[in-house]
Amino acid sequence: MKSLLLLGRQKDIALAELESLYGNENFDMISEDIVGSILDDKDIDFNRLGGSIKLAKILSTLPFSDWVQVERYMEENIISITGSPHEGKLQLGFSTFGFNIRTDQLKKLSLNAKRKLRNIEQSVRMIPNQSLQLNSAQILHNKLTGPRGMEIILIRTREGCIIGQTVQEQNIDAYSQRDYNRPFRDARVGMLPPKLAQILINLANPKENSTILDPFCGTGVLLQEALLDGFKAYGTDIEPRMIEYSKGNLDWLKGIYQIKSDSVVDIGDALDYEWDNFDAVACETYLGQAYSTYPDSQRLKTNIQNCDTIIKKFLRNIHDQLPMHGKMVLALPAWEDRINRNFITLPLLDQLYDLGYNQLSFSIINNNNLFYHRQGQIVARQIIVLTRN
Repeated sequence: MKSLLLLGRQKDIALAELESLYGNENFDMISEDIVGSILDDKDIDFNRLGGSIKLAKILSTLPFSDWVQVERYMEENIISITGSPHEGKLQLGFSTFGFNIRTDQLKKLSLNAKRKLRNIEQSVRMIPNQSLQLNSAQILHNKLTGPRGMEIILIRTREGCIIGQTVQEQNIDAYSQRDYNRPFRDARVGMLPPKLAQILINLANPKENSTILDPFCGTGVLLQEALLDGFKAYGTDIEPRMIEYSKGNLDWLKGIYQIKSDSVVDIGDALDYEWDNFDAVACETYLGQAYSTYPDSQRLKTNIQNCDTIIKKFLRNIHDQLPMHGKMVLALPAWEDRINRNFITLPLLDQLYDLGYNQLSFSIINNNNLFYHRQGQIVARQIIVLTRN
């Protein structure tokens, strides 16, 4: 293995994204949260990934995982591990995964590393640990992925310990800007997170210069992410107000990021609209009624039937328009079943073949686990990938 990826909160979705872009044969699970890859870190387009929060290159592997031995090894080899001496001050931090240690033990390692580096006149500033892992804000604010920064990660495995260096961290500030600083937002129609929009596009794995269609574009979040990834964006929505919002948000995005890619946004009902040329579909469909408290069974049943009817009409309408080898990635509504601790899904999932579609499966994870859900939310998003049969 050459590189490591720390997965985000929605681990199965993150794994499906990696398989779609790079193939399952290039990855192997190291722990519950970390995947190893035979790909070099330079061969992974990390900025495109929505489901992984850290990319690291492997520096070395140790045949032992006892913390006392790992600590001794780090103290004896910290100069070669950091490549010191460097010009100027080195910003250095440590994070551990899988070790059953206390924060003060990690702080002890940091102090000993600092002492050893200062013995060779390496100016160094240690980033203090409030927990066993530095958070994204600490890594980004202290520029630990820059030329004068370094986060060393220590991962306990079944075979021993992996020592890695973080080369990229998910830019939480950029996501926040694209989510909360857009000029036009409307919480009443739902807010598709930019990370999830990225993932939906990646699950379609479109070719270079492809046109990505979002037939339920809303305020244009998915169209934004398509443009940022270098694709052409094509969006429609039944509400004229949403089209104006999308246009305003895309103009704002193009100005900030100097984007030249084409975008087309138009009013259109996804149940009967005829779209021009496109290569792949990625969208969040109609999610139905929003709930602040859990509904009674009859209200929920009526909502599910309504969503099922609308989305089936959409699937029938777009079927003959979808390119034969093009993928359609949908985020469908699903509802938390608090009694059985699972999700209630749409009936149409059992009718996909009769509707003219094949549902693609993944090797690396179970298809039935592709739910994007936050604790406390009643409505979840179930992700499926379809092609025409």
